[in-house]
Amino acid sequence: MHRIAVAVILSLSFQMAAQSASSVSSNPKVRAITGFVRLDRATSEKQIAEALVVLRKTKSAFEAAGYQVQTLRLTTQPLAELVSGLPEDQALAFLTRLDQLSVKEDFIPNVGVAMMHDSDDPSAMHLLERALSTLPNIEGNTIIADAAGIHWKTIHRTSELVKYVSEHSPRSQGTFNFTATAMLKPLAPFFPGSYHTGAGKQFSIGFEGANVVAEIFARDKGDAESATA
Repeated sequence: MHRIAVAVILSLSFQMAAQSASSVSSNPKVRAITGFVRLDRATSEKQIAEALVVLRKTKSAFEAAGYQVQTLRLTTQPLAELVSGLPEDQALAFLTRLDQLSVKEDFIPNVGVAMMHDSDDPSAMHLLERALSTLPNIEGNTIIADAAGIHWKTIHRTSELVKYVSEHSPRSQGTFNFTATAMLKPLAPFFPGSYHTGAGKQFSIGFEGANVVAEIFARDKGDAESATA
């Protein structure tokens, strides 16, 4: 991951250095630099520390080029895989430690997808209900449709989760750390819908581009061809 990160950071640095000098406001905000990790519970803190080294170097490279970076984020493997073999109370204790570490190290944690297919064991959903109801930072999601069709069982279980968390989290705010997604590919940087199923050691960058679009529309005065280019 370090070699990949160095190559990417150097590439970004050269590209951004070549841009003409402009005000910070003209650059899109970097809403998220999201790393993807496959944690081993025995070494999870070390893995997270190594991933954060890469993300912080990337953040520094963007800031040096005049970009505002808002958040660093980490997405783990799917929740059922992350806590595989643990009784639910022990699994919740592990997520509690992850939640606390995220505050200490200043990143947002996402435990990925709790149900991806209707055939998945729904036990991870009960764990996620408890986590979202009691932990302020942990985020997670479900996938309710993909190229194969709509996941009706997942939709049903998702609605139960939202109802439970709304009734058991302070001010119902735990629901803000959860989303149901459809047709979303892995490695998206934005939460709560982010997930991955691979080996990790990757990252993606999410921009806030509304100001860029507004500037282009103002400059090109409705000329769709020019604005698209």
